[in-house]
Amino acid sequence: MLPFTKLTGLFAATALVAAALPEWGTNYESALRQARQQGKAVLADFTGSDWCWYCIRLRKEVLAQADFAAWAAEHFVLLEVDVPQNPNFDAQLLEQNRALCSKYRIDGFPTVLVLDEKGRAVGGVFGFVSKPSVLRRALEPGLQAAALLRKAEQVQGEDKLQTLLAAWRLIPEPLYELNAELQAELAAIDVQDLSGLRGKAEAQRVLRECAEAADAAPTDAAALVIIEQALAGAVPENRRELLELKYRLLMRGLETPEDVQQAAEVAFAMIDADRKLSSEQKENYKRQLRGVFANPQTSINRSKMRKRRRPKR
Repeated sequence: MLPFTKLTGLFAATALVAAALPEWGTNYESALRQARQQGKAVLADFTGSDWCWYCIRLRKEVLAQADFAAWAAEHFVLLEVDVPQNPNFDAQLLEQNRALCSKYRIDGFPTVLVLDEKGRAVGGVFGFVSKPSVLRRALEPGLQAAALLRKAEQVQGEDKLQTLLAAWRLIPEPLYELNAELQAELAAIDVQDLSGLRGKAEAQRVLRECAEAADAAPTDAAALVIIEQALAGAVPENRRELLELKYRLLMRGLETPEDVQQAAEVAFAMIDADRKLSSEQKENYKRQLRGVFANPQTSINRSKMRKRRRPKR
């Protein structure tokens, strides 16, 4: 058993470590203001502190670990966005946090986002991470992106373009939709479309107009012609979505086994055109589809049932 003096020293050292852990703020605007003043990014922990088991584990096993906490405090302004079940939780703070969950489209807890000084989501982790070192590696690209966006505010011309491009390439794709303004800013100065954003915007315009024209077509046959014309000029940014329009149209007009075969071929083409899927995932989905289309008559019967429920054009 340790002597009393050593036990006292141990307790004192533990208390000092606990006291040294940085505090997490709760005011969003204050966090952004601090980030601008200190030249840092914001690390936002979206959590359910009294009901989300993985949120509790993340805070205890990762965020509160001394090494990670010291690194985070050095590079970030820390912000806790808590949505607890506690009925006594501050109502005004809860309203702010729910609004932030909506703003950043948080649909699962825990989520940890890296925000730049303007509040743009430029990195993060979705779900539980078990090790401080893993979380740190996952957050570093976002930290770099925030620094580059800060630098982009201070330069012009080609330097600004290259800096914004470098930042954009570090932002994970799931956060693209949250950065529409940044996309527009980059596309406006990226005359050669090095980022691909102009091409993507054009592809989405074609897709949107095709969907609207097909929906307004007097018959399914006329709608199919419109979609086929768009598919003739499809690019990787809209090919899967255009094929999906065709697939849905075919599936509601199944009459013969040949119709089913055509719909199946389009479904397989959709899988091949999905750039988010790995080769293994594509094969798994195709294997499932073969089962779905194994009996053509079943597909035809389902199509006829949908027709009876759907009002005529």
